[in-house]
Amino acid sequence: MRNFSKTTKMTEDQILKAISKSGYLFESEISKFLADSGFFVESNVIFQDPVTNKNREIDIVAETYNDFSSGDFDRVSCKIRYYFELKNNDFPLVLLTKLQFNPNTPEDIFKEILTVPTGIKYDSYSAFTEQLYDQSQNFYTQYCSFSKKKDNEIMASHPDELYSSLSKLCWFCEKSTTETNELFEEMSNEYFRHWLYLPVLLLSTDLYELTVGEDNNPKLEKVKYSRLLLNFHYNDRPTSTVIYVVTKDYLKDWLLEMEKLEGSVRTKMKESKVKQTV
Repeated sequence: MRNFSKTTKMTEDQILKAISKSGYLFESEISKFLADSGFFVESNVIFQDPVTNKNREIDIVAETYNDFSSGDFDRVSCKIRYYFELKNNDFPLVLLTKLQFNPNTPEDIFKEILTVPTGIKYDSYSAFTEQLYDQSQNFYTQYCSFSKKKDNEIMASHPDELYSSLSKLCWFCEKSTTETNELFEEMSNEYFRHWLYLPVLLLSTDLYELTVGEDNNPKLEKVKYSRLLLNFHYNDRPTSTVIYVVTKDYLKDWLLEMEKLEGSVRTKMKESKVKQTV
C-alpha cells in the first residue's frame, strides 16, 4: 500500500522552473498578452477526436472584438480568427522543402467564411487570398526538429507529438470553417461577411528555413516567421491548409501586420457596398 504520509517538498523556485519548462507558463503568458492587446481569448478549447472519440484541446482561439463595421451597423463584418498551438521548444524547428506551385496546388489552402448579399459585386479573391498567396514569402511542405540520444548525440527527427499537434490544429480549423459556412448557407445572407480562420504554431524559441541552392548545398536562414503547407484528411476527404509558424518574439509585430490586412479587406468591403447604393 502506498505511503501517502511521505510528500515531496518543493521550493517556489522549483515549482516555477518545472511549470516554465512544461509550457504552462508560456500559454498563460500568451493568453494574457492577447487579452491585453484587445483580443477575445478562449483557452484550452475542447473538441472530440473523430478517430479516438477522446477529448482533445486547442491551446488558444483568439479574435478581435469586432461587431459589424465597428458599430456603424451597416452589416459589414471582417475579422481574422486565430487558432493557436503553442510549443515551448527546447530545440529549433526547421522548415524545409519549398512548395513548388503547379496546376495541382490546392486553391483553398486559406480557410474563409464569405456571405455576400444580393446585388453586391465583390472580388473576394483579391481581398485575403491574393495577399496571403504572396510568393515573395516562402511556403514549405516539410519540417523537422531535434532530439538528444543517450550518448548526447543530437538527431534530426519528425516528432510524433508535433505532428499530432499540427494535425489537430488543422482539423479543428477545417471543422470550424465547414460548420460555419454550412450554417450561413441555411440563413438569409443579408449580412456582408468575410472572415479568415488561420491556424498558427507559436514557438518559444528559434525557427529556421532550409533551402538548397544551385550547387545543391543546403543553407539555413534564421527567420521570425514562415509558412507550412500541411496535407491531412477531414472526414475522409483529403485537403490542405497553411499554418503560420511564428516565433514568440515576433508575435506582436506579426499580429499588427495581420491587423493591417484585416483593415484593408474591411475597406474593400465597404467600398463594394457603397458602389451598390450608387
